[in-house]
Amino acid sequence: MTRSTTITLDKQRWMSTVLDIGRLKLTDIVWPGVHNAGMDKKAPNYEVVFGNWTTCQNDSFAWQLANGARAFDIRLGYTAGPQLPVYYFHHNGYQSHRILDELIDAVTTFLTRNPDEFIVLDFHQLGDAARPFDYQQLNDVLIRRLGARLIRTADSLSTVEQLKRNGSQRRIVLAAHGKPGLDGEFFWPLIPHKWNGKTFTDASVLKSHIETTLTEAPYETFLWSLPATCYSLLGGPQHIKSQINDWFHTTRDWVTRCSIISTDFFDEADIVRYCWSATSMKAVYGHLLHEPA
Repeated sequence: MTRSTTITLDKQRWMSTVLDIGRLKLTDIVWPGVHNAGMDKKAPNYEVVFGNWTTCQNDSFAWQLANGARAFDIRLGYTAGPQLPVYYFHHNGYQSHRILDELIDAVTTFLTRNPDEFIVLDFHQLGDAARPFDYQQLNDVLIRRLGARLIRTADSLSTVEQLKRNGSQRRIVLAAHGKPGLDGEFFWPLIPHKWNGKTFTDASVLKSHIETTLTEAPYETFLWSLPATCYSLLGGPQHIKSQINDWFHTTRDWVTRCSIISTDFFDEADIVRYCWSATSMKAVYGHLLHEPA
């Protein structure tokens, strides 16, 4: 197989163009994910020098969606307000000054224009160090703003075709660690991140970790995230476009074994195309992909 990328891919509606996607469950789809989605170079508090260590994406939520991202790694802090609370995005306490309302607005606008796309909102970290966090308020905001678009946990094993048949709007998965105040009808279980546990990781160490992680994959009964990211003491989040394009190209079998592939600066690599290709292959060929030769 040649590594040709001449086929035009509409990244705003790539899920809609997957042949036979209706037969897949959401856990079968290979999702292009964004690591630390709220920390980007266009954020109000972006600063070139310090941002070198804290910034993980190139542009806003709306831009990420338009460029194919469908799973969002979310880290929120909380500030009480005189009328409404503020839920802000942060990276180890450093705030981008993006807030949850921006993400909700971007998702709502995007799904109105692209009603057959699906989105995972992975609330991986709720809290900011020892600061208080109001889970009930978060629950209420999300149910009020997105309730009609949320896929219930009872439908987690439904196929895409069944989900579409059940409603024209329910396209969003919420996932978080179970906490008092978070409605279990709408919040799916915490999405495990298969992180290597090291603060600083270079490409060779990351490759070895991915290879080990995928030995037992695919794990087809739940959503899980593979953070394909490198971080250095001097440079912070690294741009590893060439490695991502090599490791997850469809001439390998790695990409079809994944669930969510979470990357920094996701748009620089061809990960959306590879996820689209892998999802298409799984829809058409299914279990044949991983049968022993």
